[in-house]
Amino acid sequence: MTDHVFGGVSSPVLLELCLLLRGFFGDADPVHEVDRLADEDLYRHITFAASQRHSGGAFTARRAPELDRIAAAVLRRVSTGPLSATSPRSPQARYALDALPSAVTLSDRPLPDDKPLGALWTSSFLPDGTSMWQWGEWGEFGHDRPLFALTFDPAAVTPYAIGSPADYERLVNRYPRPTNTYVQVDWRRAAADLDAVHLTVAGLLTAQHVPVTTRCGTAMLTGWDAESTAWLRLPPGLEATPVVPPAR
Repeated sequence: MTDHVFGGVSSPVLLELCLLLRGFFGDADPVHEVDRLADEDLYRHITFAASQRHSGGAFTARRAPELDRIAAAVLRRVSTGPLSATSPRSPQARYALDALPSAVTLSDRPLPDDKPLGALWTSSFLPDGTSMWQWGEWGEFGHDRPLFALTFDPAAVTPYAIGSPADYERLVNRYPRPTNTYVQVDWRRAAADLDAVHLTVAGLLTAQHVPVTTRCGTAMLTGWDAESTAWLRLPPGLEATPVVPPAR
């Protein structure tokens, strides 16, 4: 059983990515071609695969053994290099009309997706300076919001990394909040212990839209759609600098 399989099913983001790569490479073997892609190109394919949840088609965890070789190659690729970070690196990228809020105020109102309402959201920079949230930003908000680089001392923060379905399951079990549908994370309780929750590239590929069984019922991480960090508290000494994004 490989890391992208959890409870006998495969994650829809990884499955969509494997199908995309199989078509993109044509007659070439995707298992060998994945390593030839630049980090920026591979990550752009990943975010496109994640965006397929909005396409109206089936986007569910399911078995697809015919794609296992491609999936294993992708997961090996993102386990090293710039796409392998397991904690938020300084600086972080933030698209916003304001450089920084004065504080983070989390709401206790649950959302349809399991994500903290009121958090400060950032993403990492790719090697060429592109924000990992860039394509999501353009798709959701257009090109009007400015980009900032947020610097902080990583040693001064306590993040929690979601790099697998098991990581998400542990977070829900630690801070459960039952709703009428799925069990979610009680983000305000989590903020008492954690500065931030970081969804890694591997976590985006393997954990999003994968149901997990917790002690309070079934939970499912949805709606993050990119490598990203939800800051539940502002780290000390946080500073923001305007950034000119790479040309479109």
